[in-house]
Amino acid sequence: MTAQAEERIIYRGEETWMQADPLSPYLRKMNIRFLPPSTACWRGYYGRWEISESRLYLIGLEAYVEGPEKVGLNYLFPGQERVFAQWFTGTVRIPRGELLEYVHMGYSSVYEKYLILSFSEGVLTGEMEIDHSELQDGLSKPPA
Repeated sequence: MTAQAEERIIYRGEETWMQADPLSPYLRKMNIRFLPPSTACWRGYYGRWEISESRLYLIGLEAYVEGPEKVGLNYLFPGQERVFAQWFTGTVRIPRGELLEYVHMGYSSVYEKYLILSFSEGVLTGEMEIDHSELQDGLSKPPA
């Protein structure tokens, strides 16, 4: 599997990227599948996220459907410019520091540190920064 293109996230005024797919539980529940535009995006979409007042919001979407046609946030959530991600419970991993090891699979590349954000029904419930060695020991390791 090819290394996957990351989702973008704005947290504390900084836009960065994350190694997580918070939209996946919603798409599974609604039985929606997008078409991959390349092997670097098997999920078939690129999401843009924001954490505001301890809540996770989907604020942008570029997804691919039959055609191949590109669709946006309006395709899933008509008339909404930002959507509270109440469906998401889990962790978001944000790489920090230098890339230590590139791994050509999923989100498996290794960075110096990670900011781990925990969510319950879209609400931020905790955060911690860990060293890469703690992640390799299995702490908060999200699925690839």
